[in-house]
Amino acid sequence: METEAHIASVVVDVPARALSEPFDYAVPPGLLGKVRVGVPVAVPLGHRRVVGYVVGTPAHSDYDGDLRPIDGVLGTAVFDEHALQVAGWIASEYVAPLSEALKLFLPPGGAPRVVRGDDGTWRYEGRQTAPASVQLVSRKPQADDFQPRPNAVVQRAVLEALSAGPVTLSELTAGIGGAPAAVRALARSGVLEITESRRYRRPTGSSSEAPRHAHTAQQAAAVEHIAGAVEHGGVVVLDGVTGSGKTEVYLSAIEAVVARGRGAIVLVPEISLTPQTVGRFRSRLGDDVAVIHSRLSVGERFDQWQLALEGRVKVVVGARSALFAPVRDLALVVIDEEHEPSYKQAQSPRYHARDVAERLVRARGAALVLGSATPSMETRHRANDGRYSVVRLTERVGGGAPAPVEVVDMGAEFSSGNRSIFSRRLTTALEQVVERGEKAVLFLNRRGFASFLLCRECGFVPECPSCSVSLTYHEDGGRLQCHHCGHTETVPATCPRCGSAYLRRFGAGTQRAEADLAALLPGVPVVRMDADTTSRKGGHETVLARFEAQKQAILLGTQMIAKGLDFPEVTLVGVLNADTSMHVPDFRASERTFQLLEQVAGRAGRGTRPGRVIIQTYWADHPAVRAVQERDPGLLYGPEEADRRSLGYPPYARIANIGFAGARQTDVRDAASMFAEGLRKAVPEGWSVLGPSPAPITRIKGRWRWHVVVKSPDGSSMPSLLSRLDAEITVPEQVTRTIDVDPAGML
Repeated sequence: METEAHIASVVVDVPARALSEPFDYAVPPGLLGKVRVGVPVAVPLGHRRVVGYVVGTPAHSDYDGDLRPIDGVLGTAVFDEHALQVAGWIASEYVAPLSEALKLFLPPGGAPRVVRGDDGTWRYEGRQTAPASVQLVSRKPQADDFQPRPNAVVQRAVLEALSAGPVTLSELTAGIGGAPAAVRALARSGVLEITESRRYRRPTGSSSEAPRHAHTAQQAAAVEHIAGAVEHGGVVVLDGVTGSGKTEVYLSAIEAVVARGRGAIVLVPEISLTPQTVGRFRSRLGDDVAVIHSRLSVGERFDQWQLALEGRVKVVVGARSALFAPVRDLALVVIDEEHEPSYKQAQSPRYHARDVAERLVRARGAALVLGSATPSMETRHRANDGRYSVVRLTERVGGGAPAPVEVVDMGAEFSSGNRSIFSRRLTTALEQVVERGEKAVLFLNRRGFASFLLCRECGFVPECPSCSVSLTYHEDGGRLQCHHCGHTETVPATCPRCGSAYLRRFGAGTQRAEADLAALLPGVPVVRMDADTTSRKGGHETVLARFEAQKQAILLGTQMIAKGLDFPEVTLVGVLNADTSMHVPDFRASERTFQLLEQVAGRAGRGTRPGRVIIQTYWADHPAVRAVQERDPGLLYGPEEADRRSLGYPPYARIANIGFAGARQTDVRDAASMFAEGLRKAVPEGWSVLGPSPAPITRIKGRWRWHVVVKSPDGSSMPSLLSRLDAEITVPEQVTRTIDVDPAGML
């Protein structure tokens, strides 16, 4: 029998850091037995009433005065003890308020408020806790039901609309002006009834199918290994080459979980992958799949969240936020393309989905599968240490060999007189694809601002002498600067390596490439997929459907086309510029380059026709390029691991990036300097503090940006030290400070 709580510890749903910790409230006699962890409540805060969530029921309160009572319970629990435990870990590990961490587990929607009804009870307003729609059921009207009145025409239109069957109030309102008033009048007269029959909105997936095929021996072994992890807990790394059937392994493992009445969560790194993934899962699991991602409306996200909470679906598929869906009896979490940086949250709490998922499955007694053709160095390190188990898929399904990779030295192309962004070899290959009536994928990765200098004669790029990253070009002052340690150089007049005068800022965008393609291959459909063409709701599905519908076409895009997409008719993949990701001022640049190139190369030759990959670069002997060309990841990881270990970067150390921003650069610089000084006094021996220095993007929307980087040994208590300094060292009101522990990038 559950004991009755007389005190409730409540986190209020108010966006203010000063209100992030729990407050104690008394539980009045009328609410005894109803207050438990996860229950939303109405509580007094100052002179107003707000929504709060119960996070504990302590026997005693540390508050000396009389506790104010809870006003009312607003519904059933929306999170449990396990979610609260994980939220507490997120708040501690990523130096964030508990209230922000807890919001990850709450229903989607805006900040709610509470109002008191005519009957004296309290209810939500703002978050979608009411039924999403109202069903109208018509009764046959009598002749005397209608007397001449101003709205009789509207009432008849309502009844005519209902003659075909029940509809929702929103559907009725959309088709008939003045419908709400007419519906209320008809309901009062008894002509129709209004019933709250929930109708869940289900986002549509693509038509992608996942037909059942016999497993390869490696797939069967992987499914069996995952089943063992589900039984006993743990983390499994599914290291499978592109085209090796990782999705089939996921599906089979989840089918086994669902057959036993348990639940699963599947994360994908890009919204562009969600329609294909959802389509495949629904083709096998039917309507037992919900989908959650940011491109859905708030109402759609809430409906999908509610389906999981009520146990109406056992599988949730989506982007990063789907990890916090209230799936019942969770048995398995799958993170596909686990190496992707999009699994790191950019706003507070700045969590990494991989690490939170590991904590979540440990709390719930479930298993975690990390799938990738190019596992992150952090995951590789943990697997080598025995923390994760590994299952490898080394062969493509069907036995086909990976497409051969050709590398084109664009410096040589330039020297021979070719000024186009398309090498002669890629141009010829595109013409051959057109002649055969096939499809091609062209990848152009633009990392926004990442301007660097490159010699078009020899491929030289100026680098920091201390940090092994490229120097960023700054227009103001014509200087080159390292955004890790602050090292600065003037822009050289000629190339320091070969003396060439062709030292230029580097980069061409997708729009220019699209225009050049139209001139190069007139009449050939070019489908561009980037942030501009997919900005609207359903944009990813629309672009991919256009490409799929063409008999022959070229898909030109950025990172969103580099992974997960499966089009068997694609026989050519071209990388227009491999250099932009190499020269991003980030210690992970080489690793990210390899991952991108390997992933995009895997889009070629997935059908019966042989594929071909052409990579254009000014740095043909870069370890990332050689590793992809020779199908030997060790060519990258060997030297990369040695560099990371010697320089003190993850996975051999922990880092945090503390950012400062404000309208006046002097204020921002001074605040960063003050915090850096405090850090240097507080950090133990073996730690290091870099900076302060200007952030790579020095100014955004009129606000100057500086940052400080701190590095500590792996396993250190960095978050607790940063949390203490965050409380002790204040910054001016006009300067904001952000703390990013284990950042995915330094930009």
